Amino acid sequence: MSPQFYHVIHVFSLVALVGYSFYAFALPAPETKKRVMMFTGIAALLMIMAGAGLMAKMGYSWKSGWVWIKVACLLGLSALPGMAYRRREKAGTFIVIALILALTAIAMVYYKPFSA
Repeated sequence: MSPQFYHVIHVFSLVALVGYSFYAFALPAPETKKRVMMFTGIAALLMIMAGAGLMAKMGYSWKSGWVWIKVACLLGLSALPGMAYRRREKAGTFIVIALILALTAIAMVYYKPFSA
């Protein structure tokens, strides 16, 4: 498959993950938990798979520091919706953390610090 295919899937899954995370922050009702957790889990899985495929197509190495920063951001973003259902009173803090993680992940694509 082409790098563009992987790029579209990677960006789409980021939008879905962040969107459903903010949905969890805004409305952490028990009846929405299962669906939100399912969608964020699928989006996170698609994101890591598309990112790995994109890295293979573009010739990047897993030894690069920026890649591991992106993986850490993905793990953090993936954990936030579940935390939103457990700690409703901290939704504002989770929103700020989600924005910082998303911004950091996007910045790593363009700056690529710690490249191997």
